[in-house]
Amino acid sequence: MHDAAASRQRIRFCETPDGVRIAYAVSGSGPPLIKTGHWMSHLGADWDSPVWRPWLSLLSRHRTLIRFDPRGCGLSDRDVSDVSLDAWTRDLDAVVEDAGLDRFDLLGMSQG
Repeated sequence: MHDAAASRQRIRFCETPDGVRIAYAVSGSGPPLIKTGHWMSHLGADWDSPVWRPWLSLLSRHRTLIRFDPRGCGLSDRDVSDVSLDAWTRDLDAVVEDAGLDRFDLLGMSQG
């Protein structure tokens, strides 16, 4: 059975210092957990995926799950010139700042 808070995601957008628009999703409630972006992510498609949905639902059950599409992927700006590690770090910083977080746990998988 799905918790009502865990069964929805809210899509938001923020901007990095170099002007890239980053999409991020918030679901669930509780202590914040940020899942870093990884290649081939798409916030909408992942949410509906039979592969990702069980994980996202579980992680959102007792946490505020925040995840984002990195530059070049999904709902974030795709036409970008800088795809370096430093740029991806700035993407994460922009999401953290826009979400108003001081402290959070971080979950990285794949290239995240």
